Amino acid sequence: MGITAVRQQNVSRKRGRPPWWLRLFVSLFLIVFLVGGLYSGYLFYATVRAIVARAELPAFPELRLPVQPRAEAAGGGEVDEPPPQMPEMTPVSGAAFAFAPPPAPMVDPNRINVLLLGIDRRGGTGWGYRTDTIMIVSVDPLNKTAVMLSIPRDLQVEIPGYGEDRINVANVYGYSRKYPGGGPALLKRTIEANFGIPINYYIMVDFQGFEKIVDILGGIDVNVPRALHDSQFPDPRPGDPYGMKTVHFNAGWQHMNGQRALEYARSRMSTSDFDRAHRQQLILLAIREKALSLNMIPKLPSLVETMGNMVRTDMTLEEMVELARLAPQVDGANVQQVVLEKPYVYGYRRPDGAAVQLPKWDLIHQLVVDLFGSPAVAVAPTVAAPPTPTPTLAPVQVEELQKLAQEGARIAVQNGTSEPNFAARVAAMLMQEGYQVVEFGDADRMDYPNTVIVDYTGKTYTLERLIARFGVTPENVRSSTNLRSQIDIRVIVGQDFLLSLP
Repeated sequence: MGITAVRQQNVSRKRGRPPWWLRLFVSLFLIVFLVGGLYSGYLFYATVRAIVARAELPAFPELRLPVQPRAEAAGGGEVDEPPPQMPEMTPVSGAAFAFAPPPAPMVDPNRINVLLLGIDRRGGTGWGYRTDTIMIVSVDPLNKTAVMLSIPRDLQVEIPGYGEDRINVANVYGYSRKYPGGGPALLKRTIEANFGIPINYYIMVDFQGFEKIVDILGGIDVNVPRALHDSQFPDPRPGDPYGMKTVHFNAGWQHMNGQRALEYARSRMSTSDFDRAHRQQLILLAIREKALSLNMIPKLPSLVETMGNMVRTDMTLEEMVELARLAPQVDGANVQQVVLEKPYVYGYRRPDGAAVQLPKWDLIHQLVVDLFGSPAVAVAPTVAAPPTPTPTLAPVQVEELQKLAQEGARIAVQNGTSEPNFAARVAAMLMQEGYQVVEFGDADRMDYPNTVIVDYTGKTYTLERLIARFGVTPENVRSSTNLRSQIDIRVIVGQDFLLSLP
């Protein structure tokens, strides 16, 4: 290649390549463009961030995935219902689910709400046991109506300060952990917090006390809706704490003493806790009817005193009397009986294996409003009903009652016949007549042909009245120098008085 050709090629290369100053300018332009773009992007991000920080945006719903419960109960029982998917679902300790109660419903503040509790403490002491029976009895003093609401003992609820658990352990927590007011106070607060029902008073009775109440009334009459047969009723005995026996109840009207009434109330074989709650309400109504027929309601304060350490309550004697006065004014047809069962609750087995009932609070609180809320419309009767005549006493009867009350003789009644529960029947009769019976039971033997009265302290007016009432002959009226601090007069009822009764 010649010199001329080489020069022409170099000239062509110089012409195709931009000058150095142009390349420098373009490079600087690109750098400025990139830096400016980044800076503009930063300004846009900062502006948007500031706007979002000041803006009030709606919160997005929180999503939680439920833990699926076991399909069947242990041993192949009824399939548990899975927890329904509702917004208020909150996790429970142990990965179970319950429902946070919605706002407490508005209830009538004029109602008197009494919490009835039954515990099994056979062989034990104190009151810190699980509540076998939980029932709210509510009286509307204005409209003369009443409500009985039974709460399942296995209902899982929030126990204030102790987390979620069965409601029947609230009494245990209250006593064992020194809650102010003990177990009943914590249970009252638990019901108020979950159900929105303020509890005014509580009455707690153990099994022995329940039997004694029924026996004092001389037994009760219960219309058993269907036959009940239980071959595995608990019957603990010395050396056999897990012993069992068979109990049976035919359908129809049945007269029950204290032991039979307790067996009917507690039987669980082939039935559910819900069935048992229904039976307990039947027995409570039967007790009410018998007490009214014997005019025993006004004697409730002395009855509670007679029960001693078998009954516990936060009611004063004056409050008991005031509430007792309302009982005869409520007609039996105006007493609503409700048990919290399906659809208000559903069975669930917790991961720890415990079978519980979980509440459906939306349904329960609507029920509470229906039962305990103020009536929407109060309709006054167009024609005033004539007042119920109040039995009046003759002046001599009033004077006799005043003398009995002034002496305040404490009487023990003992059954000296082979008639079962006869002492309880006689004790109820004497209490109705104004005597203060503080003890009753069986005598040392069951073959007393005639009634015997033993005087310990010389309260003559009461003694003379009892001698006349039982027709006791002088040789069967005895005095004892062995003073008993709790007893003034002892009446051993014999066969002669039993035969004199209709």
